[in-house]
Amino acid sequence: MQQQPSVIASGDYLYFAPAGQAFNIPAAGVVSNSAKPDPADPIWLTFGLGTVAKLPQDKRTSKAVTIMQPTIQGTIVPFNILRPQHELTMEVTMNEMSRLALTGFYKSPLIGLADTTFYPLTSSSLQGWLKRVRWQNGAPWITDDWWADLDCEEFTVVEPNIIQPKFKFTWLGSAPSTLNVSGI
Repeated sequence: MQQQPSVIASGDYLYFAPAGQAFNIPAAGVVSNSAKPDPADPIWLTFGLGTVAKLPQDKRTSKAVTIMQPTIQGTIVPFNILRPQHELTMEVTMNEMSRLALTGFYKSPLIGLADTTFYPLTSSSLQGWLKRVRWQNGAPWITDDWWADLDCEEFTVVEPNIIQPKFKFTWLGSAPSTLNVSGI
């Protein structure tokens, strides 16, 4: 565990296990917000998103609730601030184009490895388990598992005509909530 703050030179790799897909480890099951595949299950390699072009921009927003209280003179002042409502998102640009990028961008049903056609604008969302492995100096440093909504917002073109999909992942609650986890 990191004891002191330090500058981190890192790289990220993303995997995604879509809802409704079968997995075998730790036992046979179907991906859902209450069933997550083991890190050793091949589903993570089947739906790998690849390497990250630019490190993700994680963003947490919270709605504050201010509890007020009158002072002795009768002026009402803040007594406490609670932040009971949170949203966690991650925006990331990838180096590789994938079937998940096509699925997320065109809002089609999941495009499988054997599919040769897909149907744009026929699905509303793609949810599943996002696994982010953040590497530091050639070794895994932080691993995040999020039950998330996947949205591919755009296909950025960089020179020389390389397409880099840009994703936005929104953290969703899971049951049990301990399945959404980050580890150092």
